[in-house]
Amino acid sequence: MDFQPDTGLDTFREEVRAFLREHLPRDLAGKPVGSVRSMRPDLVRWQKILNARGWGAPHWAQKDGGTGWTVLQRLVFDEECVAAGAPTQDGFAQKLLGPVLNEFASPEQKAEHVPLILDGERLWCQGFSEPGSGSDLASLRTRAVRDGDHYVVNGQKIWTSYAHESDWIFLLVRTDTEVKKQAGISFLLVDMKTPGITVRPIRSIDDCHHLNETFFDNVRVPVANRIGAEGDGWNITKFLLNNEHASAADLPILRRYLIQLRTLAATQRVGAAPLIAQPEFALRLARLEAEVTAVATMVKRVAAMEQDHSPAAHAMGSILKVRGTELQQRMSELLVEALGDYGALAYPEPHDDGTAAAMPLQDVGRGIANEMFFRRASTIYGGTSEVQRGIIARMLFQL
Repeated sequence: MDFQPDTGLDTFREEVRAFLREHLPRDLAGKPVGSVRSMRPDLVRWQKILNARGWGAPHWAQKDGGTGWTVLQRLVFDEECVAAGAPTQDGFAQKLLGPVLNEFASPEQKAEHVPLILDGERLWCQGFSEPGSGSDLASLRTRAVRDGDHYVVNGQKIWTSYAHESDWIFLLVRTDTEVKKQAGISFLLVDMKTPGITVRPIRSIDDCHHLNETFFDNVRVPVANRIGAEGDGWNITKFLLNNEHASAADLPILRRYLIQLRTLAATQRVGAAPLIAQPEFALRLARLEAEVTAVATMVKRVAAMEQDHSPAAHAMGSILKVRGTELQQRMSELLVEALGDYGALAYPEPHDDGTAAAMPLQDVGRGIANEMFFRRASTIYGGTSEVQRGIIARMLFQL
């Protein structure tokens, strides 16, 4: 890997910053972001602005309507958007479903869904996990039985992020019970307004509502909404989950935590001195800064591997997932500690309608306790740390 500065990348970074300064509405910048994505009105408005610039799909190839950016350019874009306080995009559509549509969908399916994704008019959720089928996803039991030109779907999904705000869901179902469990799975696209779908909220430990249970009771789904052939769902899912190894560490989140920690270090006081004057805190902060720098270097390495289509990128992406998510937990814990007595308060981010009285440290402390609670799940979602370590062991042994 070449560690020399990339002047082309620096120029691109300045282009992104200039765009954000000119086109990011002031009333959107810095608004609270949900644990996964922004509130729907903010997300849709920002998506339309990006799409008008030709940046509606930063993670897609140009031939598919995307920007055609390199992995490193995509990382720069994500970092600068986080730094500027921009709303998120719909990550389920952008990073998960989008590449699947571009690779496996029919021309008719692309024509129906891609323009609406690019313009923010169709938001998506993911129907994978089930009670008892999380890490062992292949054991899923939601059934889809063929009935003429439709499938009849019955079953339950859980942890369905933003199902209550989404227009469609991409869904794994079992279409054959007589074959090996991985071979009997198919990939369906389902309109959330279809009769028979019930969404029940799950309020998570951060006191937010972004998770749901989703029930399917004799839901009729056109066969035309199946992606790929019947029984190809497992292979499509592996393709979906193997994308974007370099983003596994969520580096923009780690850098946002560093900014917050440095701000608290300078503004919080212990007696007459700032918090940073405390040797123990200064040492912990310095170690975290070094770890974030190490993760950033590893992200660049994995990005270079992805550019070269190296088979080692998969194992390295799993290493990033473990290191990055465990680091998120430790940094969010230190943020709460840095708030001192106020760290015990769950700032009213999930429910604040603007009428609540301002609380001490609101500007820098807002949502920190909620964030720390949410990050308890970061080593579980997207593949648990135990599963990731198994992938690392198998892949590196093969290499």
